[in-house]
This record gives sequence, structure tokens and C-alpha cells, in this order.
Amino acid sequence: MSLLNRLTRLIPQDFQLKDYPALTVGLIPFTFLLLLLDSFSNRALSNFFSLDPYAPFRFDLNRVSFYVLYHTGFTHYLVNILAIAAPMCHFERAHGTVHTGITLNLLAVTAGLQYCLLGSFLYPNTRVIGLSGIIFSFVTYFAVKEHEFQPVSFRFPLNGTDISLPTKYSPFVSLAIVTVIFPGSSFFGHLAGISSGYLLAYGKLNILYPPSSIIVAIENKLAGLIKLLDGLVDFVGEQEAINLRYVAYSPIFSSDPETVAISSSTDTTAHTTFRSEGHVLGAA
Repeated sequence: MSLLNRLTRLIPQDFQLKDYPALTVGLIPFTFLLLLLDSFSNRALSNFFSLDPYAPFRFDLNRVSFYVLYHTGFTHYLVNILAIAAPMCHFERAHGTVHTGITLNLLAVTAGLQYCLLGSFLYPNTRVIGLSGIIFSFVTYFAVKEHEFQPVSFRFPLNGTDISLPTKYSPFVSLAIVTVIFPGSSFFGHLAGISSGYLLAYGKLNILYPPSSIIVAIENKLAGLIKLLDGLVDFVGEQEAINLRYVAYSPIFSSDPETVAISSSTDTTAHTTFRSEGHVLGAA
């Protein structure tokens, strides 16, 4: 079973909307509204925000940041939303709503820049939109974190030898499967998403986050508005998230309690912290 399928199973059958983090919940109707507006405008919005390889060189920052919010159609939207909901939900619960919003933008920009750098040489006329580059980023992030507790994702025999696939490299299997099933999707866009996921998992993007004190101050200023969300969705505040973010990672899928206990003990001792048409980035 793939990592993404396992993440999807984390969503309980008897869910209530108020139990789910605000940004993850809000992303669903927001991107659907954009899909409707784009449809009514004869795709004017997606054409305006779709990412082309030369956008960064023109300093067209709107394309670099917002291309992930648009989709080619309802099927593309639905598949991406279903795929991103579980990993993003888990990430937001552990890291906070505002922190997750910043993370989404960082992943979009870093993946977009990598895509454009390659595209200026390999596919200069191809534009991309969609969320699944971000999906690959989240899947890669969790694959790296889970690797500490479950180093082997699966094994398969080959010429009488058992071949083991390290968990942290499992996103490349997902990439191959998606490329075969959806040949019109953007291979290089998904690859850029995986690369950004590794940057996130290994803490290479940490320097780009604002200090938590600033986020807390902003949340305090907006406390009245945030309180309006009570009973509707779960706004995970920065102060609450700090207590979770700077502790040892808690595995999602490991079924070996002894391994988890040993790994957690080691991490605690070391105080480890973690910090268009055609090719569509994340075409479903």
C-alpha cells in the first residue's frame, strides 16, 4: 500500500468538520470557487496564473505563487483535493494553521522555480497549474520522517534476490506510477515537488519562515476573527503548534512499539527538531 493511501486512511469515517484544521478545510471550497470562476471566465483566470518557464525571469510573482490554486477541470480538482487532504491535515495539526499556509507558499515557489529552471531549456512553451506538485512534496516529507522508524517501505524479489526500497525514496515509485497512469501530467513538475519535499523534510527551508513570535503577535491581533471559527473548524494556533513542532517526530505508520520507543528516546535525548493544457503540474 502506498504512503499516500495510508495517509488517506487516517481520515475517520465519523468525521465532523469542526474537528479538522482550518486551512485544510478552507482550501477545498476556495479552490472549488476558483474552479467555477475560471470556468465562467472561459479559463481566463487559469491562463493568467498558470506557470510558464519564463515567469520568474519576468518577475511575474503571481504565477510563481498562485499556479497551484487552479485546475484544468473538475476531475483534476477532485483528484488533487482528495489526495492532498489527508497529508495536509496531518501536517497542519502538528505545525499550526498559519505555519502550514506559509509552508504551502514556500513549496509552491520552490517547486515552481525548479520547474521553470529546467523548463527554460527543456519545455519552454509548457504551462502548468494544479496542486499535485504540493501533494508530492507532502508525501516526500512524510516519507523522510517515517524512514527513521520504518526504513524499508517494501521488498520485492528480483532474480532470486530481495530488493528493498527505502521509505525515504518511495515517492519516486509514486512518481513512476502517476506518470504511467496519467501520461499527460507533468513529470518534471511532480519531480520538482518531490525535491521541495526533501528540502522541507531536511530543514533547508527553515530560514525562510518568519519567527514564531511574529506569527503569535499577528494571531493575537486577529483573535476576534479567529474566534469566529470556533465550532466551525479547528484553527491550530502557533503557540499550540510550537509545543508539537519542536519535539521528536511521532511516527504515523510504524507498528513496532519497541522501535518507536527507542527512536523517540534517542530523538528526545538529542533534542532533534525538524524543522495550459498538456502537461499540468499535478494533472490528475
